[in-house]
Amino acid sequence: MKKRMTGFRKTVWRTALRTAALAAVAAGWFAAAFSVSAHAVLETASPEPGARLTDSPPYVELVFNEPVDARAAFLMVLDSASKAVAQGAPEPAAGGRGVRAALPELGEGHYTVSYRVISADGHPVSGAFVFTVGEPPARPAAEDYNPHRQIGHAHDHGTGGLSLDAFLLYAARFLYYAGLLAAAGLALWSWQRRAPAEVRDAREAGIRLAGRFLVLAALCHVFFQLSDLNRGLPLEEWARVLTRTSMGWLLLATLGLAVLSLVLAVAGPLVRSLWAAAALAVEAGNGHAAASASPSLTIFLDAVHLAAASLWAGGLLLLVAVWRRQPTEAARFALLFSRWALGSIAALWATGTLFTLEILPSVEYLTLTAWGGWLLAKTALVLAVMAVAFFIRRRLRKGRVPTGALLAADAGLLGAIVLSVAVLTYQIPLPSNQPLYWHRMGEDLHLTLRISPKAPGDNVFIVKVWLPEDVNGGLPKNVQLRLRADGRMDPFIDVPLQPYEDTEPDAFEGFTKTTYRAEGPHLPFRGKWTAQIRVTDGTDTEHVLEREFRVY
Repeated sequence: MKKRMTGFRKTVWRTALRTAALAAVAAGWFAAAFSVSAHAVLETASPEPGARLTDSPPYVELVFNEPVDARAAFLMVLDSASKAVAQGAPEPAAGGRGVRAALPELGEGHYTVSYRVISADGHPVSGAFVFTVGEPPARPAAEDYNPHRQIGHAHDHGTGGLSLDAFLLYAARFLYYAGLLAAAGLALWSWQRRAPAEVRDAREAGIRLAGRFLVLAALCHVFFQLSDLNRGLPLEEWARVLTRTSMGWLLLATLGLAVLSLVLAVAGPLVRSLWAAAALAVEAGNGHAAASASPSLTIFLDAVHLAAASLWAGGLLLLVAVWRRQPTEAARFALLFSRWALGSIAALWATGTLFTLEILPSVEYLTLTAWGGWLLAKTALVLAVMAVAFFIRRRLRKGRVPTGALLAADAGLLGAIVLSVAVLTYQIPLPSNQPLYWHRMGEDLHLTLRISPKAPGDNVFIVKVWLPEDVNGGLPKNVQLRLRADGRMDPFIDVPLQPYEDTEPDAFEGFTKTTYRAEGPHLPFRGKWTAQIRVTDGTDTEHVLEREFRVY
């Protein structure tokens, strides 16, 4: 009896184990089959990935191989400045197998589509791709603000430290800006009606002196700038730059207007103001403003900025001059000047902020270049001017004359601001993009990634892979290059690599080299990016390597 019970139990356990094993195999088979068939796969996209369209598409539509939940879908379209032109919950399309989002009228540019949907089995599916509308112009780069390259010369300025030549260049620019602001500012103050004799005499004497000073400063300024632009080149190149480039014409106009400043002493307020407007407009056109994406706007902002600075500088010089002759009269003029100085400082802040936001992709760029450092220093000096102005106005409200120390501090800050302007206007406001070259060595994989020019828009992508010869002949089963904009979108952009024949002598003993290439607008906007390379070798082992880089 006992033996029968033991045999029965063994039979039950064996049957149970066999049933459980069969159930597990069946469950695994069904789960695998379901997972393969249930995950959504993108079948079609409109516009297609990599498409180059002549006109703006009315919508973006994605169609998958099975139904997706449009209510839980996310679809975003970013422009060339990485700003969303369409985002949020899209509408269902293609009988529930797709999603669609309407688009506004798109201008020329590269556009990035980023999506995330939920398939029928609740599995998230995401991706990204780029399409292009029209023939978008290249976005301003560091080279656009380089005065040497604007006239066709390849050498750069300021990369070797403060040499004697650089010191003389900046000194000449400082003297020129000081003379320009003084002459233009005093010319604008000529509109002061019923000016007391002390103020009028100081103004007229200042205009005569400023005109002579400006001529000498402009000669030095033009000479040293031409010397820097044509460094190491024959004198014939100087003539070419002056007569055949827009920069040369502006330098000639600078000299001509400086000479005309000598006749301001016998001119009326209208002629003086017209001269000031012309001189400030020429200076605004001979700088970073002319190289921006919207030159008309930035030149206008820069001209208004210079006019506000001139009005403040001219008034301050008048105040100091009158204070030295007649402190009592200086107190009366200071009441008028303080009101105009307040308006000038407000205009300086407004135009300076708008100008900076127009030429820089973001405020963060102020920390990436010497130009940004000098601009921040100038901003700190303007804040110090406002503090000094507060103490001057407080004394005036009490009916007291500003002290010599306050006026000296104000004049000293003015000089420091002019110096910062002289330096930062010859610095490059954007960091320069350099091609990416990344090489990674390993025991079972060598890898090279090149991206050139590594700038927003069209780029050339090169991927080289070396695998051991004793595994599948060193040939990879799959190589992928994917790009993601950090902090801007979750999915990667797949770069369509194609094999190509490489003739560079970069072989490694015991390894087989395979090379791939792609070209297109797969870096559509500036920012921090991550490049991910996935290599599947002959043993089906997947190697995943990532490299972070930045596009300016």
